[in-house]
Amino acid sequence: MAGHDHCVVVGVDWSDAARAAIEQGAATAAARRLPLRLVHVLEPTYPLRASMGRTHHVDLVLRKAGQRLIEEAVEVLAIAYPELRVVTAVVKGSAVEVLVDESRTAERIVVGSHGAGIFTELLVGSTALQVVSLAACPVVVVPAPLPNDLPRSGVVVGVDGSPRSQAALAFAFDAADEWDEPLVAVHAWTDPARLAPHEQLPVVFDPAMVEHEERLAVAESMAGYAASHPDVKVDVRVVHHHAVHALSSASALARLLVVGSRGRGPVSALILGSVSHGVLHHATGPVAVVPSRRAQSG
Repeated sequence: MAGHDHCVVVGVDWSDAARAAIEQGAATAAARRLPLRLVHVLEPTYPLRASMGRTHHVDLVLRKAGQRLIEEAVEVLAIAYPELRVVTAVVKGSAVEVLVDESRTAERIVVGSHGAGIFTELLVGSTALQVVSLAACPVVVVPAPLPNDLPRSGVVVGVDGSPRSQAALAFAFDAADEWDEPLVAVHAWTDPARLAPHEQLPVVFDPAMVEHEERLAVAESMAGYAASHPDVKVDVRVVHHHAVHALSSASALARLLVVGSRGRGPVSALILGSVSHGVLHHATGPVAVVPSRRAQSG
């Protein structure tokens, strides 16, 4: 069953990353004055059932544990965010299918980068990657905080002029505005690719000219968003580097990194996109992946 319309939905399990996701989701819901929906999924546990034998008993124990996990989160949030409306759900099924179903009506989904399931050691991050690939709304993937993690500030967004970049820009400007944070727009470019082994680069190829043209294109694509968010301080960086490296470096201490995805569809479900996929594996802080084929709810 899909969640309530325009909720911030957080996938909850016992991992440190999930706890960080709850904090991120609560802060977002409070800033946007939206309800927070905490969802814990009871996934099939066939190896555990086989070893314990009593299927019904195992299911009951896991359900009670999940409900207590949710209740403890609600108790903490009631202290930190007394005005925040929190709704909860403990459901059986596949975490990916449940969260993707939630995404059809949610404002955004927030998940930890690594879960706490039985197969975590074999499939690290698989749930988060699949939800990002299939979700109909933006998905924020939050890693577990590092022991000596420094304070984070600012929002970083990847800009490439494509439709997915436009959706990511809108999301990033809104986040920077809500949190009163500066925005860093990063556009990475590389030399023209050779289509054949012996193909020559254009004789007139001038890196300085290319960078100037790229900067103009970025400024043009951002003009409307900057005008509608006059209080957001914007820093545009056009760098001659691979996008994954440029974005990961720029967002090392950022509060949020925002990138676009290819949207939903038979191909995008299988191929998230090299940049989106790359930053999810390399970024040290929260990453928001914004699909291009859905009008973002305000």
